Amino acid sequence: MATLFGAVIGEARYYRFMASAKLPWVRVWAVLWRAIPATLTDGRVVLALDDSITPKTRTKVFACQRSFDHAAKTNQSAFPWAQTIVTVGLLKVIHVRWCCLPLAFAFYLRKATLSLRSVRIRGRALTFESKFTQAVRLIRSLAEVFPRVPILVVADSWFIDNGLLKPLRQALGSRSHLLSRLRVNAVLHDLPVAVAGRAGRPRKYGDAPAVSRRCRARCGPPLGATR
Repeated sequence: MATLFGAVIGEARYYRFMASAKLPWVRVWAVLWRAIPATLTDGRVVLALDDSITPKTRTKVFACQRSFDHAAKTNQSAFPWAQTIVTVGLLKVIHVRWCCLPLAFAFYLRKATLSLRSVRIRGRALTFESKFTQAVRLIRSLAEVFPRVPILVVADSWFIDNGLLKPLRQALGSRSHLLSRLRVNAVLHDLPVAVAGRAGRPRKYGDAPAVSRRCRARCGPPLGATR
């Protein structure tokens, strides 16, 4: 704040200013993204995608709702009053270690929360967006700043689904790719073999190879552009 505007403010006021939902973050983000040096890694932009829960104590904090925290400890509430944030960051190797630079975020509000109370930004009521929809919107905004560059999205197994791959491919085409670990209960199948003369719908899956679940979870290949 002192460098940009010449004003020195306290830490609490600074974080309240940065958390404001009224700032035109989309236009500010695009300027900052273009100012990042050496964005590419092996000729592509590597992005990290994840969601997080940030507990709050005040009742009038924007985008707060009762959210289920699956990672809550025994002495913590499983349904804290918190913000759910979907974040996209840039993955880069800095001093031989992978680092994540947060680039964009979106507040996730459940459909039940929006139906109970009207949440507005600049007089406009918010409509429900799933986490997949928000993730695609954020990644597409980044892809517009880096045109014709392959986009590799790294996420956990919750995000890596056809719910993300299909709309992402519709928005960016074949230059979008996904990378994740296989789910623990994933079952690998061979491609189906067409049988001539057999009536009925063709097979969707082939035979499952004789690979144990432990080996699949530990040694299975990463999930690429196709499932």
